[in-house]
Amino acid sequence: MASSEDDEDAIIAVTAATTSLIACYYQYFVEKTICYDSILSGSAHVDEVLNGHDARCQKNFRMEKHVFLLLCELLQEKQLLRHSKGVRVEEKVAIFMLVVGHNERNRVLQERFQHSGETISRHFNAVLDAIVQLADDFLQPAGPCTPDEIRDNPRFYPYFKNCVGAIDGTHIPAMVSEEEQPLYRNRKGFISQNVLVACSFDLQFHYVLAGWEGSAHDGRVLDSALTRSDKLIVLEGKFYLGDAGFALTPSFITPYRGVRYHLKEYGRNRPKDAKELFNLRHSSLRNAVERIIGILKRRFLILQAQPQYPYESQVKIVLACCIIHNHIRRECINDLFLDGEDVTTVPETDAGIPEDNNEGARLGRNRDRDLASELRTSIADAIWNNYRRRRCTI
Repeated sequence: MASSEDDEDAIIAVTAATTSLIACYYQYFVEKTICYDSILSGSAHVDEVLNGHDARCQKNFRMEKHVFLLLCELLQEKQLLRHSKGVRVEEKVAIFMLVVGHNERNRVLQERFQHSGETISRHFNAVLDAIVQLADDFLQPAGPCTPDEIRDNPRFYPYFKNCVGAIDGTHIPAMVSEEEQPLYRNRKGFISQNVLVACSFDLQFHYVLAGWEGSAHDGRVLDSALTRSDKLIVLEGKFYLGDAGFALTPSFITPYRGVRYHLKEYGRNRPKDAKELFNLRHSSLRNAVERIIGILKRRFLILQAQPQYPYESQVKIVLACCIIHNHIRRECINDLFLDGEDVTTVPETDAGIPEDNNEGARLGRNRDRDLASELRTSIADAIWNNYRRRRCTI
């Protein structure tokens, strides 16, 4: 008897649940009840911003109006994005820029653009995938020519004539599963991905490698960048400037260890020898990579928070932000994000270079280090000799 009553209760519960599901389906897919009924649609909001004062576009979409429209046109020309029913390309890109530029949540964007959460998410991911496909167009390796910033400055030329840029690692907050957190916890104690960037002195990215665990050393990430299929290319005889967290090689010249480096360490005291003067000039040039990382994080606030996206998307977001940054640098007349204090980055200079237990690789590294040390010494001596001659003539 009790069993029969239990069966009846189960049937009643199943029937009620089924009825509820049918009602929900009818409401959302048959009746299609409209819950976003604002008089200002998402398309109208985008038009209002683009037709308003240019400062509104810079504030909302992180770039000038003409730069925003050029990005939309480029994505359409390359057939990476197209207008869809009820949503133009400009609106899709606007959704994306509000997410990466302001770290806006899906729920907030639903109200602003009058779309469902699924629609917001779908268009965000479509734009993300489209922008990542522009990597080959915007992340170009350094060429053979001496950068203008070096050639036109007697403090750096001809000593650094073969220098093409600067490299550094930066930590971007990440969200991973509890099991993976020990791998992604960096030396500062927070969960992050370690991102290697190489940039020019006019503040454009040459190369970006995102996705490495926060616990990975900069040198290990650089080794990966030099051996993978989409590798960092350094032309023969050219070099990047790196901090003391990298190994000294002919392609990556680092400062002298145990010697004053940053300008603030000198104060009013002049450099005392060739090593100090070399470090001071090295720091002045390498400051470009610290600046570009600071600008990137100020422009794209999502890079300062733990984004609630799959880790694969978090990696793509970093790459997409760097691509958009390069687009802005190429097209923008007045970039407001060039001013202001840089966001603090996680320094790697106090970490030792990880040892390589492979004897052959270690011998090769030793030879590279000796060659690079000779190059660095020759540069330091040339700078110092000229510096002393100039002081004697004053």
